Amino acid sequence: MINTLKHFILYKETHYFASFPSIVLLKDHRLLLLFRRARDSRWLLDESDSEAQKIKYQVDHVDSRSQLTQLYFDLSLQPISIPKPLSINPEAADQDASLLMLSNGDLLLSSFSWYPIHSRLSKPLQKKGVGLYGHPDITGCYYIFWGGFTRISHDAGAHWSAHNYLPALPDAPDIIPQKRPSHGGPIRGQAIEIGRTIFLPVYQQLIGDQVSSCHLYTSIDQGTSWQYQSIIARDKQQKLPFNEPSLLSLGGQTIMAFLRNTQGDDRLMTVLSHDQGQTWGAVQESAITGHPTHPLRLSDGRIFLCYGYRHQPFGIRAQLMDASAEQLIGDEIIIRDDGFCADIGYPWAVEMPNGQLLVVYYFTNEEGIRHIAGSLLNLI
Repeated sequence: MINTLKHFILYKETHYFASFPSIVLLKDHRLLLLFRRARDSRWLLDESDSEAQKIKYQVDHVDSRSQLTQLYFDLSLQPISIPKPLSINPEAADQDASLLMLSNGDLLLSSFSWYPIHSRLSKPLQKKGVGLYGHPDITGCYYIFWGGFTRISHDAGAHWSAHNYLPALPDAPDIIPQKRPSHGGPIRGQAIEIGRTIFLPVYQQLIGDQVSSCHLYTSIDQGTSWQYQSIIARDKQQKLPFNEPSLLSLGGQTIMAFLRNTQGDDRLMTVLSHDQGQTWGAVQESAITGHPTHPLRLSDGRIFLCYGYRHQPFGIRAQLMDASAEQLIGDEIIIRDDGFCADIGYPWAVEMPNGQLLVVYYFTNEEGIRHIAGSLLNLI
């Protein structure tokens, strides 16, 4: 029902680790691609160096100078701009990009930040109960989750508002006790707009919990301000961590959330709300293996799910669903299975004006360079 027409390299530079892309089709038929770009210092070593070979397989998703970068493309996927970093976060390193075109024509960008700290601060901060990520020997320094935020563009990405960090997540620990609240949680996944309300999913671990859970924020003023609404999914047994939620409207007041589960054989989990996110039902395990998932409603009503496949053979996969999201249609679609290692994925899809599908993702080839690639698919 779908065949792959062509693979493209959309952004690749030896000195950079490019990952976690999102893409949107603008009203003037340009494509706007946003992604996380960080330093990749492997080029400083000789290719024959054993350490350089090890780094090819290394998963390193934090960097003190990580930044969000954007590129414009025409419909033939030719770049029509140079890579441009968004205005830098003066305190922290910005991470994943998630885009949403709002009904008023604005663009909503949601993301989150890591705050780098020197190793000498690690012990006193840990004594205060501050959660630290990484280690100087592996990630260069320690990092503190600094909060989820949004930014708005009124001119198709030419300019972006300042970082707008989310309000504190109820029952989540402060980032810095008595000094900085939780500011929501990490964000990687599709927000949606229904009527005048934007629904933004996050994930975070609550006080006393052993695993992360997914939560919902809403905005009724085009993303200017946010309010906490509900828990999307939380395992009462504290065995299954739910991460990287994406949302899809199923019509009326029904919303489906697609969740990454880092346990349970990497099965995609789903959960429904029939009252626009006020309450949520039981989490269901799907037959799909992979993460995280981007759900796209096609012009014919069907749903196209794309996801990374971090099992051999490494690659990018997809699945069609019926309009109600109750049944899978056809076989799993293997977009590509030639990844060099498991450090790939995070796809995001858009339907082109001619009906073809563009799926963008980050990929690793035998050179070990993490880059942004795209695959053009044809519905048949």
